[in-house]
This record gives sequence, structure tokens and C-alpha cells, in this order.
Amino acid sequence: MKKYLLVLTVFLVPNLIQAQCLEQNQAYKAGEEIWYDVKYNWGIIWVDAGEVMFAVEDAKWEGYDAHWFKGYGRSMPKWDWVYKVRDTFDAIGTLEQLKPLYFHRNTSEGSYKVNNKYWFEKEKNVIKTEVYNSDAEETTTKTVSYDDCIWDVLSAIYYARNLDFTNYTTDQKIPFNLIVDGKVHNLFVRYLGKEQLEMPDEKVYNTIKFSALLVDGTIFDGGEDMTVWVTDDQNKIPLKVQAKIQVGWVKAFLKKTKGLKYGDITPLNP
Repeated sequence: MKKYLLVLTVFLVPNLIQAQCLEQNQAYKAGEEIWYDVKYNWGIIWVDAGEVMFAVEDAKWEGYDAHWFKGYGRSMPKWDWVYKVRDTFDAIGTLEQLKPLYFHRNTSEGSYKVNNKYWFEKEKNVIKTEVYNSDAEETTTKTVSYDDCIWDVLSAIYYARNLDFTNYTTDQKIPFNLIVDGKVHNLFVRYLGKEQLEMPDEKVYNTIKFSALLVDGTIFDGGEDMTVWVTDDQNKIPLKVQAKIQVGWVKAFLKKTKGLKYGDITPLNP
């Protein structure tokens, strides 16, 4: 799962602030659905390569009021012969503060398969992990300790949407703790300020912009080659994500939304 690591390390980084737990969810609600078109740069052309969906539902987990976060991604069937992707992610987090309770990743990307499960024991600050990937060809189980503020790769998206960006200055690094493949990593993204973004339908939006440092893996070469634009409003919906990969570029554009907490996203030129 190396390609999901956003950053290498936070040691000795200037102007790095301390990672913060989420005090209260403000950005999303149960019933929200977000869909993306994924495009891939193949030579001199861009092709419609896949689609991604995220959703939030109400849930109960061992007595906790919770949200059930769902993520699904796939390559378009006509491109499966090139690189077939079928990814599903499920995460359970507490209702207000988004404390992770459970996570499951079941993904198939080309010949690479992953099936990971985490159980977060909040009272003990430990995570029971069950990790499988096709490179190791075996399932390993272990218990790892963690600090109070930690996220899995799916709940981290919703955590980021709740950041109060007025507290940050351009080029400031925002740290967070992430569990990946059964290991806890201290990571960060870089705040790049605000920008007007024109989407493929020629609508323009006010956005907040980030970059992320990628770890060398099966798809990425590493380096600060991922950029994200989110709406500069209370919803903070990612509008566009682009990343350099080993054989070109990938871009994801917002396709449609449903059930946003603060209503539809408003462009500057409706």
C-alpha cells in the first residue's frame, strides 16, 4: 500500500505545527455521496480511465454512535485489459470527533491484492491488525500502539475536510498520523493557499490548494507530485486531484454530489 503514503517524514521540518485531533465534525453528514471521473494521460491524450465514489452513512459500532465511510474505485471495463482496478474501503468512526473504530481495505490493482483490517481499541490506544498483501503471500496479525490522534486512509480524507485553514500560512506543513499496512506513520501535507480553479465544464470555483509528498512505490516515483484542490466553503469537497505516476499522470475531477451538508457547491460563473 505504499502508493497511499502521502509523505515521508516530519523530523526536523521547519514551521511544522503539532498534529491536532478533530474537535467536532463540521463538514459532512450521513447521506452524502461524492463521485469522481478519473483520467489517465496516455502519451499525448487523456482517456477516461475509471471512477471513484465516497459515501457516508449513520452506523452503530459497539455502543458508539458512528459514521460508516465507504470508498469504491474501479477502472473502466474497456481498460481492464491494461490495468484492472477494483478497490473497496470501509471505515467506522465516532460521530462527532471522527475517532477511528474499524477499517477494512479490500483491493485488487493489476496483480497486486490487499486485504487489511484494523480494530481500534480507544480505551487502550492500541490497534489490532490483520494484514495481507499478495507480495508477502501471507496474512500477519499484530497489535500496535498509537497516540490519540490517528486515522486510516479513508477517515483521513474526512479529517482533512474539517481543518480550519484560516490557521495556516502558505507553505505550512500540516501533520497527521496514519496507519498503513499495519504500521503507524507520522505524515504531513503542505498548504499552498487559495486559488480559482476552472473545471472541465468551464465552471470556476474558489478553492484551497494542497500538495502531498509521495512515497516511492508500485505507481509513484516519490516526491511532491500530488496536488489537491478543495472547495473554499463549508463543504470542503475535493474538486480536483492530480498526481504524477511512473508512466504519466492521473487526474480525478468531481463528477456529481448528493446530500451535502451545506447544499450544492456554487461556482463563480453559474
